[in-house]
Amino acid sequence: MTMPVSGAGVPEHIYTWVDVNDHLAVLATCRAWPMWLLECDAFWDGLELTVRPDTSPDLAIQWLGESFGVGSLVREAGEASLRLDGVPGRLSDRLLPVSIRERKVTSARRELRWRERHIVRALGEPLPAPEAPFAGGVQIAALHSFKGGVGRTLHGVALAHAVAQRGGKVLLVDADLEAPGITWMFAAQGRRIDFSYEDFLALLHSSEDGRPDDAVTLGAAYLPNQRADNVIVLPTKRSLLDVVPPRLEPVDLLTPGRSSYFLTESLAELAVHLDARTVLVDLRAGTSELTAPVLLDPRVKRVFVTTINDQSLRGTVRTIRELGRRAPTRPEIDPPGSVIITQFRDQGHEDLAANAAAQLRDAVAWTLVPDEGGAEDRTVDDDVTLEPIFSPFQERLLALPASWDAVIDVIRRQQLPEMLSSLVNELSQVRSAAADDDIRGEMILDDLPSRRERLKRFSRKLVYAETAEDADFLATESLRNLLSSHRTEPPLCVVVGAKGSGKTFTQLQMCFRRTWNRYAESVGVSDVTLKAPLVPVFVSKNLKTSTMDRLERIQRDVGAFPDGVPASPLDLRDLIADALRSNLSDIEWRRVWLTCIARSVGLKAAPDNVELLLARFAAGSSRIFLVDGLEDLLQNFSQNKAESQALRVLLVDCLDWLRSLRGRPLGLVVFVRRDLVQAAIRQNLRQFFARYSEYELKWNPSEALRLALWAAQQSGALPDITPEQVFKATDQALGHLLTRLWGEKMGSTRSREARSVGWFLAALSDFNGQIQARDIMTFLAESAALSVDEGRWSDRLLAPAAMRKALVACSQDKIRAISEESPPVGALLKRLDELPIEQKRIPSGPKALRLASGDLEILAANGVVFREEDQYWIPEIFRHGLGFKAAGRPKILAIANLVRQQIT
Repeated sequence: MTMPVSGAGVPEHIYTWVDVNDHLAVLATCRAWPMWLLECDAFWDGLELTVRPDTSPDLAIQWLGESFGVGSLVREAGEASLRLDGVPGRLSDRLLPVSIRERKVTSARRELRWRERHIVRALGEPLPAPEAPFAGGVQIAALHSFKGGVGRTLHGVALAHAVAQRGGKVLLVDADLEAPGITWMFAAQGRRIDFSYEDFLALLHSSEDGRPDDAVTLGAAYLPNQRADNVIVLPTKRSLLDVVPPRLEPVDLLTPGRSSYFLTESLAELAVHLDARTVLVDLRAGTSELTAPVLLDPRVKRVFVTTINDQSLRGTVRTIRELGRRAPTRPEIDPPGSVIITQFRDQGHEDLAANAAAQLRDAVAWTLVPDEGGAEDRTVDDDVTLEPIFSPFQERLLALPASWDAVIDVIRRQQLPEMLSSLVNELSQVRSAAADDDIRGEMILDDLPSRRERLKRFSRKLVYAETAEDADFLATESLRNLLSSHRTEPPLCVVVGAKGSGKTFTQLQMCFRRTWNRYAESVGVSDVTLKAPLVPVFVSKNLKTSTMDRLERIQRDVGAFPDGVPASPLDLRDLIADALRSNLSDIEWRRVWLTCIARSVGLKAAPDNVELLLARFAAGSSRIFLVDGLEDLLQNFSQNKAESQALRVLLVDCLDWLRSLRGRPLGLVVFVRRDLVQAAIRQNLRQFFARYSEYELKWNPSEALRLALWAAQQSGALPDITPEQVFKATDQALGHLLTRLWGEKMGSTRSREARSVGWFLAALSDFNGQIQARDIMTFLAESAALSVDEGRWSDRLLAPAAMRKALVACSQDKIRAISEESPPVGALLKRLDELPIEQKRIPSGPKALRLASGDLEILAANGVVFREEDQYWIPEIFRHGLGFKAAGRPKILAIANLVRQQIT
């Protein structure tokens, strides 16, 4: 029996033996060779098939004919030949004789070439992987581009300079043997070149024992003189007057007796002798054999540079996928590839850049060897690890100066090192195994179970503001803005925030401090002289009884008169409920709200006299009124016109009336959800949000990270960290302190896992770019609970596996919260949750989701979905709780970045 050919088809044209070899190689790559076929070798004078012993020659000839198509096989006088194509329309008499020989099964040596010399069945398998890491913990990174002129060399120099600025030596290799760039810069600086990459290759080629000793010894002797700051430059050649093609190429080193990875391992040894821990190699553009021995080593960090130009993009994607087929990345061992997207404009190219990022991220993800266990969802890990780097078009980079120092000056001015910061961080963290073990030893935390228990209890208490006490709290930028703008005058403003952003918590902390200036002291804003008492008018109905009793005592203490009795929350809710059953005008609604405000301090006001009473009260007193819990009062705001009208009057008319009081003695702060505002204010909504934007309760990435560290410190789980460190740490110091909480990476420091900081932010953010305080506390509580019995990770509080598992509970809690916050959104989420399991895939079209366009717009407005062309995506914070699976290799972080670009 013959084996059917699959995946490759038959060749359209066979002109020469080259086409024959190419098609047989394609069949091997598609794993379409029969088991008895070992090797094929075609040349101008014939084709030889090597088969297992006892294989029937007729069987081999039959398979060959089926593989090349009808009429391709010719049999004459017992001899077989392949018919080559001739002039169209005529039967060609151009024949390639076929011979068959038997051989025992042996493994042919495979070499690191784009076009391998031996066409064997193993072409369908990856190349044999290296057995050990590079010597001395050296990391090699290679910059490659499919096309020239995309900024590969410039970004390579910028990367080398930035890594060297961190204090470590960098060996920068100009391996573009046909069009060197770094070499010209270095020579134009007037620097002497005594040792080159061509010299290094020649010395390696002449070694007889498979060792690079002579090349390394001579290189280490001369290269220290070719140093610019901490960058040691290995130019292509010694003399730029020589423009002939290279005498030797890297593939010439691929001879028996040497390691297949001889070149990269020799570069690593050279780096060790130079005391450099990072090697950067600037490669030739395209799929040249000049690049193969470097790119096909999976231990090399491959950095692909491309523009959004279609040719460059598609060529880069195909190159990446071919590398993944031949030399896939082992995530626990090898560094994942990175992509730099260049020469696009911030304005006008946003969609093209985001689409390019998604394609490239998917291509690099495809190169990763799949997790055999499959127990953990790796979506966030892969997204964070593989996120492309954006380097927008800058006109000053079009024409670079000649010399090295001048180029470095341009690089600094155009802030390329900052754009490459994530890559710089990765290459700057390379350590030897011994050094890494020392660091882990220094960071071992004692009594881990009890520390984790403390973090769990503290975080669970803060998941809901209603259970929080008046402990220290983390001051955010929005709170500082609110106080800084009202040091002497009571605030009249709206504080917008999603459910879980901290509205109720903030109102309670204000009330517990009693006066505006005392609250300012807690936030850390100085020179606030306003001593106005803080008065709760409406509060969340879910507060504990003890908290409600405490608020009532505060109300009595700040009443209008010693004998004034503030109205109870129930009385004020009844007043609003009665008003909602009446057909009131805007003026009447304003007076109803003002009546609630007046009664909260014990004034015996009614709608017909409240404005007069408040004006008299304001003449001799100052108060700041606080309103929260509006969703309890207005539960049908999206459909009930009276509720929408009432809310609009409170947010606009009441504030305007209070502003009209001479001297502005009374303040009002309304805490309200964003979706309530959107339902109430139909006109000039953008201007409304803009007016109060600096007070909006939202957590930027820095504040979200600071909140996580604050919780760990306040809980007593990290007692060695002080409050001052939490509040005053720079972003870089913050990241360092957080390694005590969750480690540097979602694995060991030397692993190729995602960085924990990036993973955390990506996992908890929605498609509006928001991350909520409640989600952070839920995540910390669940992660700590799942880490209590974890004994492996003694250098951190939260174990990586626990963090990944906690995301499921966090997602479920998020869905419950948003469903309570917005019943219409909750109903749509329930419909998604009830979909058949086979339809729960992302991305999905609207038909698969069974939702109308209007429903999808509601979900999009709440950050639950994002539409890319005709497909909808769901962020991790919702995906897990809804039970959706990511089809293939997802690109959720790339979609999130596209969302951020469209928001800004």
